[in-house]
Amino acid sequence: MHRFRFPPRRLWMLLSLVWLGTACQPPQSPAPAAPRPTPVILISLDGFRYDYAGKTDTPALDRIAREGVRAEGLIPAFPSKTFPNHYTIVTGLYPEHHGLVSNRMYDPKFDAWYRIGQGSQAVTEGRWYGGEPIWSTVEKAGKIAATMFWPGSEAEIAGERPTYWFPYDHTYPNDRRVQQILNWMARPKKERPLFMSLYFPDTDDAGHHFGPDSSALLPVIREVDHWIGVLLDSLEARQQLDSVNIMVVSDHGMAELSPERVVYLDDYVETDRLTIIDWWPVLNILIDTSRVDSLYHLLHGRVPHVRIYKKADVPPELHYSRHYRIPPLVGIVDDGWTLTSHAKAEQSDHFLWGNHGYDPKNKDMWGILYARGPAFKADTVIAPIQNIHLYNLMAKIMAVPPAPNDGDFSRIRFILTPPYR
Repeated sequence: MHRFRFPPRRLWMLLSLVWLGTACQPPQSPAPAAPRPTPVILISLDGFRYDYAGKTDTPALDRIAREGVRAEGLIPAFPSKTFPNHYTIVTGLYPEHHGLVSNRMYDPKFDAWYRIGQGSQAVTEGRWYGGEPIWSTVEKAGKIAATMFWPGSEAEIAGERPTYWFPYDHTYPNDRRVQQILNWMARPKKERPLFMSLYFPDTDDAGHHFGPDSSALLPVIREVDHWIGVLLDSLEARQQLDSVNIMVVSDHGMAELSPERVVYLDDYVETDRLTIIDWWPVLNILIDTSRVDSLYHLLHGRVPHVRIYKKADVPPELHYSRHYRIPPLVGIVDDGWTLTSHAKAEQSDHFLWGNHGYDPKNKDMWGILYARGPAFKADTVIAPIQNIHLYNLMAKIMAVPPAPNDGDFSRIRFILTPPYR
């Protein structure tokens, strides 16, 4: 083996040139250290519209906005309903990909119905849920996840559950919900969950009952803000507030309804001869494929304030045509309008003053995103953003590998501090 050798003088000259070239270079900033995984507490205020915090005093949300990030709106997936969007937030998938295409749906493969509500068996069955929720992503990475209620968390999905979870109880007191998060945060570090969820239904209940423009909603807004404040103050007293990332979101907003804006479907078709899975704001009609064309031509362009589509023709921006649980005919009701039948209206004992599920392009459907913690910039306001991007964001903060999804981390990474980008 031959080795090339520089004469001593030439070697000294070469080393001098290398040193001079290096010395003339501008100093290089050290690369930011990779962040340690930091916990995420994901809080949902169901039905909290993008503008609710501006209607009354919300000191806790104001503090998070001041010390962190606030979006001018969180844009839901279609339909802008509770279960589809809570599950979109934790999977990064559109409903046409994760399978929860409505709060109420029929599965022709299972020949089974899915209905939400306390005591529903279907919500506990993993076969209804596609994709990988963030708690499963965390558990698969060998970490601990805990849910203080969240749609989907009662089911074993693809063999995974959160380490800690609760069957849903609508009457469970808010103080105990907050205390459970504090109990998990009090565990030794090795036993402390990396991901925690917390859910409050109050603003959704009040929005439906009173309407989003009612003054009766204001004390409910202040109430949920109070419990977020309790969580912030308690974590601060334990010197844990700055070591955890708190994200406050909502699944959708709320539209004001009126008895003056009602369409009766039975004025245009014999509804008692149809299998209507869901009435409104997304009309889902289960019908044999041989009858689709005739019913479509009967309804299309004839029912005011309702856009009727064959499944394949639903506007692509709504991402509502690919899943087999989406029925052959879909109707999309205009924002703020009610679709019902004369019989259903007569059977109802009260008018619903607020609702959601409408096209997300309607600003009334937008929810909220507030976030603070070591991963987030401070005093930052961002433009409205889609909720499909939150899954990748949480996975990045917790340093767990994300499952395939519809989100795009590059659309939201700018709200993070440099080590987390």
